[in-house]
Amino acid sequence: MLQTQQVLQGRYQLERQLGQNAGRQTWLATDLSAEPNQQVIVKLLAFNPQMQWEELKLFEREAQVLKNLSHPKIPKYRDYFSLDKETGGGLPWFGLVQDYIPGKSLRQMLDERKNLTESLVQRITTEVLKILIYLHELSPPVLHRDIKPSNLIFGENRQVYLVDFGAVTDRAKAEGVTFTVVGTSGYAPPEQLWGRAVPASDLYALGATLIHLLTGTPPAELPQHQMRIQFADKVNLNPSFTNWIEKLIEPAPEKRFTTAREALEAMVAATSPSYIKTNPQENENSVRYGRLAFLASIPLIILGLGVTAMPDLLDSSTKAKQSEAKQYVSAMNRAQQAYILENNHFSNSVTELGLGIRTQTENYQYSTWGPDKAAFNYGITRNPKLKSYVGGAFLVPVNDVGAAKGEMTTLAIMCESKATGISVIPNPIIINGQPACGVGTTKIGK
Repeated sequence: MLQTQQVLQGRYQLERQLGQNAGRQTWLATDLSAEPNQQVIVKLLAFNPQMQWEELKLFEREAQVLKNLSHPKIPKYRDYFSLDKETGGGLPWFGLVQDYIPGKSLRQMLDERKNLTESLVQRITTEVLKILIYLHELSPPVLHRDIKPSNLIFGENRQVYLVDFGAVTDRAKAEGVTFTVVGTSGYAPPEQLWGRAVPASDLYALGATLIHLLTGTPPAELPQHQMRIQFADKVNLNPSFTNWIEKLIEPAPEKRFTTAREALEAMVAATSPSYIKTNPQENENSVRYGRLAFLASIPLIILGLGVTAMPDLLDSSTKAKQSEAKQYVSAMNRAQQAYILENNHFSNSVTELGLGIRTQTENYQYSTWGPDKAAFNYGITRNPKLKSYVGGAFLVPVNDVGAAKGEMTTLAIMCESKATGISVIPNPIIINGQPACGVGTTKIGK
């Protein structure tokens, strides 16, 4: 039986057991041969009668792959060894030694705080994708096959590290038909469970991991529809980021991003830092934003997509195309409300809103206009069979009893044209202190 303070190979002094599972042990140890002494991770596999031969093959493969990797966000390989029965307390053991990364796993962070913020998750995503770009662009590509919160370490230096390559393989082996099924339920994509992992399999696992980080719920516990994890109704994200994650978790690998590099480029285009300040500064000539800051940060301002039932005449393709415009106009409304918090005025530029929205897509033209007390956001159809949309964000006085003099808030509305093919759509207006849609349009949300 291995024990604390036991020294293996004359150099690795076991300090604390970090995990134990079915003949495997993971220890925090000290490398006594290093000057100065350094903490390391020692992973051990017992060679016992219950062990499957495939387990040893995976353990050896992990060591072989790690030995050839060189990336600052992957713990460095140090050593591989075997222990005899005497040293191992009656069992032979195989050992793998890696650098120790001080920090917490994302699983531990979830246990402490339930879920993570969108901005932190976006930063984590960027760092993980850069690691995957390195792995997937090796020759042959290296597939991790077990990305999940417990295998991502948020270091004390606030960097993200990918650990536990126990399920790793290279693409050449992954293409064999006698391939071993590995991975974790909820994170592993369908093709991996069928023994056919590809680089896009790691992207699916990343997407499932992000859903766990954002919702606080393991993906296996979330509902599914046609093999797709349903999560959008449980978060309040930039719609572009939501859409990006949904592409990662497409059940069919050919519908996901082809490469980690492509996924990173798409994410950069879809996301940007938030403009909302926790404590916006005021000056003598500015309106008071006490309640505006609060309202702009909660779902009361923008109730999701604000989508109402569509006429039965529209087929599913039309609904999908119009859904793009609804999401973008709703996002621009919300971004304008955040923008005025930062700048004391609305924006006249879609780019300034930082949403990553293209001003022209296949079916719509997007623009925004921010006069003094209002901002109007347009999704004008380029297709005669589709409807147009306009959103309005208005700066209005707070009328509540007890409101301070000059205190302001924002109200938002989104309107849909009643007819298709409309290229000029009337702006919403304020009636009796509340936003209302103009002639020829219908309110569908905020």
